[in-house]
Amino acid sequence: MHELDEAAWERWVAYRKAIRKPIKEVSEHAMKLKLSRFGADQDAVVEQSIANQYQGLFELKKSAPRPGEKVEKTDKQKAADISRHAEQDAWNAKGWNTQEPTPLNRLKLCEAYLARLTISPDADAMERLKDSTAAALRSADAAEVLGHPHLMSMVRQLFGERGLNKLKKREVQS
Repeated sequence: MHELDEAAWERWVAYRKAIRKPIKEVSEHAMKLKLSRFGADQDAVVEQSIANQYQGLFELKKSAPRPGEKVEKTDKQKAADISRHAEQDAWNAKGWNTQEPTPLNRLKLCEAYLARLTISPDADAMERLKDSTAAALRSADAAEVLGHPHLMSMVRQLFGERGLNKLKKREVQS
């Protein structure tokens, strides 16, 4: 059992008095025990409780990642992602094989998959989609692709204006 950090305890008692919720004698011993169980984190626990205007002492909460900060996935999450990708790939393969395997139909399927990735983003799946789309674009008729607004939008989203310009050049050349 850890020793009670008296300074942290005094700050906690003062805070509880300030919010007009003084610690009752009956619960004082239990609250001291609870605080002492936090060991070296006692000061931080009291700071967190005061900052968040809690009436009790709670374990330290991990702060949320800052915007743009990359969160490292656990092994369990990575395994779940791999499993989910395998299921999605198998499901997609069924779709790829039920459509007539023309380059234009493959591009339409890519466009549908892009819509799903827009809802639930996944960088690895997006890279695979870019590769599949690029392969289908190479074998598709540029005029047909440019005739479909949704496909043009997909090309712009995945490859930017440069991708559209390449398609337009191919259309002029053919």
